[in-house]
Amino acid sequence: MSWKKIRIAGVLCGAALLAAAGSAMAAEKPKVAFVPQIVGIPYFNAMEAGGKKAAADLGVDFVYSGPVDTNPVDQLQIVETLLNQGVQAVAVSVLDASSLAPVVEEAKARGAKLFTSDSDAPDSGRALYVAQATDEDLGHTIIDELASRVGGEGTIGIVSGEATATNLNTWISFMQEEAKAKYPKLKLLEPQFAGGTAERAAQIATDLMTANPDLKGIIAVASTTCPGVAQAIETAGKVGKVIGTGYCSPNTAKPYLKNGAMGFTVLWDPSALGYLTVWAGKQLVDGVTLTALNKVPGLSQPVSYDARTGVLLLGKPAVFTADNVDQFNF
Repeated sequence: MSWKKIRIAGVLCGAALLAAAGSAMAAEKPKVAFVPQIVGIPYFNAMEAGGKKAAADLGVDFVYSGPVDTNPVDQLQIVETLLNQGVQAVAVSVLDASSLAPVVEEAKARGAKLFTSDSDAPDSGRALYVAQATDEDLGHTIIDELASRVGGEGTIGIVSGEATATNLNTWISFMQEEAKAKYPKLKLLEPQFAGGTAERAAQIATDLMTANPDLKGIIAVASTTCPGVAQAIETAGKVGKVIGTGYCSPNTAKPYLKNGAMGFTVLWDPSALGYLTVWAGKQLVDGVTLTALNKVPGLSQPVSYDARTGVLLLGKPAVFTADNVDQFNF
């Protein structure tokens, strides 16, 4: 073999070794996944975008996969598929808290970390919960804001999403608690459940206004129900008479805040929540012990952690109105 051929072979061999080394380095990236309650809606799209940014910043291989409708069985099948694929940390926005525990045990048996984000299953044995705000703050804030707009009295309808969604049901329980404790003349109707569709939410909101002519407000508890509730108020000609509100992203709520179909909405930054979720997953994979206050690159404020409850808290809820909605883009 000529020296020229030997040199070419050496170069090719070196390139192959470099490629193999690159592949090995890529394989060493921690794999973190997030499974939302449903794909294709602005709220979870924003969480995905935040997760992708965190993955790029932190050197994580990020996987985003979820059901096309709010089906707990489909969601758990996706979780199990991710575990089978060797994903080391999987976060879930839980649709059915009662069914998560066996999957948590399966993850532990595989040496993986299963944790929750956005919606919790506190009794499942999950590794931790990445919370957008405390459930208590979310439930109390929306009632306090609504009560101030209706004079502390009147009948209020509630249109939620999936009946088994832990986070939604918990927020409703704190709404009821706040109304009972502080606003005895505020009557909260029993929650109605629309699943994951705006169309069903619109029909329920319409029925609530028909059955309760004195209705003063409607709370859209799931992000998927926000457009339906607002559209129903518009269609019924009740703008200014029935106050729409809910846990709605600014971009989704903006036209309804501007035209008065919604008086305000309460939420947080889902892109920051997605970022924090991926950061938390990396800490779990790396075996890092969280402290009471944690500095997270990419987030402006330190993030608190309660070791007793296993809750990593993003922060306080935000209130969006026609006056401030243009300041936000998610």
